Amino acid sequence: MTKRQPLPLSNDPVLPLNRSEWAYIAIDGPAGGLAQTYYFRFQGPLAEREVRQAVRQLLTAAPRLRAVLEPTRRRYQLRILPDNEQLDALLEQAFRTEVIELDDPATVRRWQELALNEPLPLMRGLGIRVQFAPHPTRAGLLLSVHHVLMDGRSLIHCIESLMKLLNGHAVDPLPIENSSMLPAILPEHWWQWPQKLWRSWVQEREQAREQARYEIIELPRQRSARHVSTGLHHHPTGLAAKDLSRVAKAMGGSANSLMNAALGTALLAQAGNRPGTAALIRMGVDLRRYFPAGQAPTMGNHVAVFNVLLPQEVPEADRVRWIDGRVRQALARFERREVLLPLLPYELLGLIRPHDYTRLYLRSKRLDRLNPPSGHTTNIGSADAFNAPDAQVRLDELQASVVSVAPLLVLAVANGQQMVVTCHPRDQYRDPDVLALMASMNQVMARWLNAGA
Repeated sequence: MTKRQPLPLSNDPVLPLNRSEWAYIAIDGPAGGLAQTYYFRFQGPLAEREVRQAVRQLLTAAPRLRAVLEPTRRRYQLRILPDNEQLDALLEQAFRTEVIELDDPATVRRWQELALNEPLPLMRGLGIRVQFAPHPTRAGLLLSVHHVLMDGRSLIHCIESLMKLLNGHAVDPLPIENSSMLPAILPEHWWQWPQKLWRSWVQEREQAREQARYEIIELPRQRSARHVSTGLHHHPTGLAAKDLSRVAKAMGGSANSLMNAALGTALLAQAGNRPGTAALIRMGVDLRRYFPAGQAPTMGNHVAVFNVLLPQEVPEADRVRWIDGRVRQALARFERREVLLPLLPYELLGLIRPHDYTRLYLRSKRLDRLNPPSGHTTNIGSADAFNAPDAQVRLDELQASVVSVAPLLVLAVANGQQMVVTCHPRDQYRDPDVLALMASMNQVMARWLNAGA
């Protein structure tokens, strides 16, 4: 009788999880599938063979895309799968060619929404999905990546590499790096700790006191103990990005500040512009910019958030300048490393078992203690940035989406036009309310544009 021989332990690279990744594992399912789904429309036709080949090369160049969740004695870690024939078999499951009416906006919206809500296998792999739709003149592609694998900034690097591969160029490997965010928030010297902790506490207390003075406006929200699905809508604003930038500058801020100010103004208007109200807008910040010189990681999850309050009492003409100033104040805190509170205590959540972390999230949702903001925005820039001057395969459209516990607006520019994609949990927010908010926001931007023309 042949004696059974155990397999040797894997020596493939492993990555510990940071605090964001622990949270994503805990709420994967209770808060949705946590996919980041990007819809691409190209300026010409593409063959399935060349797209599949480029994706396979991308898996070689970006090891985190082939990471799987692996249990340890008490927790989890990410294991990078080897680049071999088993990866080829997994890609066969992850890559699909579909017949989609790409010229019908309603069909494309539904296609992306279904992809956003589709669970991605983390323990078996691959935690990505690639859905290719041929077209005689403008091919389409959906790329879905689980948030545990990487954040939006990392995904931008993957998209840049994918575009180079589709154009027949070689790409540099994307590194496997330390996942910790601590180097971006910890004081540079031990003797700075007392002052930084004190300043963090003082500023958190001041923000809490200011927020307590107002009634925070939000879309009509129905309480729910269980996630159902994430709604997704595309919103072409019909406004030129360069015109918005010009008007924003005249109003004292950036185009991003103008979009956030317009969102806050629309929310306040829907609430009747009542005195004593305010919109609370959440924004993301890439912590890579605050790592010590030469230590900033390329890949992983390294994004934090901050809230900006827009009170109704701020005159509408001053709201872009107000938002811009508040954003600068928040970013200055990160620059001065005065964000130990609340970010440092969040690191301790990684010590909680995933099972208990999930129970904590569900209990907080049931007790209405998640404190969702009025809205959440993120900006991915322009689709034109992915097109090299000599590129034959070029992007024509880019629509990004991600699961969120509050109404999320993903801002992007395509063909010089400002685009918005909204995502919202359907168990709490109704589609008509989100659509009405976006129509109101568009009216605000158009009004400011006409006034500044």
